[in-house]
Amino acid sequence: MARLQLEHLVKQYGRGGDPAVKDLSLEVNDGEFVCLLGPSGCGKTTTLRMIGGFLKPDSGDVRIDAQSVVNQPPERRPTAMVFQRYALWPHMTVWNNVAFGLQVRRRPRDEIAQRVEAVLELVGLPSLGRRYPQQLSGGQQQRVALARALVLEPRILLLDEPLSNLDAQLRVYMRSELTAIQRRVGITTVFVTHDQEEAMSISDRIAVMNAGVLEQMDAPEEIYARPATLFVATFIGTMNRLDATFDPSGWLRAGPFLLPVPSEMRLGPGQTVVAGFRPEDLELSASGEGVPATVESDIDLGHYRRVSLRADAASLLAFVPKALHPEPLAAPRVSPRRVLIYADGRLAGVIEPPAGAGDRTAQAVPAVVPRQSLP
Repeated sequence: MARLQLEHLVKQYGRGGDPAVKDLSLEVNDGEFVCLLGPSGCGKTTTLRMIGGFLKPDSGDVRIDAQSVVNQPPERRPTAMVFQRYALWPHMTVWNNVAFGLQVRRRPRDEIAQRVEAVLELVGLPSLGRRYPQQLSGGQQQRVALARALVLEPRILLLDEPLSNLDAQLRVYMRSELTAIQRRVGITTVFVTHDQEEAMSISDRIAVMNAGVLEQMDAPEEIYARPATLFVATFIGTMNRLDATFDPSGWLRAGPFLLPVPSEMRLGPGQTVVAGFRPEDLELSASGEGVPATVESDIDLGHYRRVSLRADAASLLAFVPKALHPEPLAAPRVSPRRVLIYADGRLAGVIEPPAGAGDRTAQAVPAVVPRQSLP
């Protein structure tokens, strides 16, 4: 069941120029953890603030449990927001910071005490209620901000880059703590971040935004394996990208590689498209299959090596498992195992070439997903 529905949201600041959010529609299911991911200025925080009621959309609707809340102020909505800078009251103790929202709502004193103690226990701060924010670490302040939101028992929790002010090691730790708390409570959560690793590690689904537009919304593994647009393919993870041209003989020339393409892809003769493949999908061999390449750098990163190559005029990057090639290869041959094909910026299909792509005598033509069947 959809707990949150955004329907054709549009938001523009000032006159002229492109809207910050353009015709955005998406759904978040009950109990789901969804990340809004994208570069700075893509509209993700604007979207979050429209959900919370801190910004009013120029058009479109925000629906929670099938009821429109677009005309309701923040305090009337069944949402709670954790801001990037936490916004804790410095003159109040931790206990009073957490209790403040309940006091404003004039809840009974006994109920306030019970709920504050329970939520401080939930976030792992049961003994710090008498401290002030300045006496806490960054991670502890983040937990207080989370407790202050959770104590209101909202139906939807909104998080605006709440981990961005933490150091790298604490940030990784707090990711796991945050997801554990969310799973324990079962609350529907929308989390804004520009950090793709963060989004991939904590989300049930990711909504990738670019210039106010929703590019793709899917599970993390699907977004990585089958990015729907060229923007998503290059924004998520590392991608080798080569301009490619289809010729009438049924082959796709992508840099040094010749790839067999079935007719279902509907590429016209001479049409230029883009071929993308992940570094882990570039296979290296000492001899035999593939096209010859020269090694420009080979960096040992523990269980794998990061190898920069040049094949013909193309620069390529490969992640090579040391279990397969314990020692660097002096003059490897390279071939892609899996190639994503983009036409007009959209995913047209996936090619899994036969061994040794580049050998034009190869007869096997792999199955692809026809473009018309993709979302």
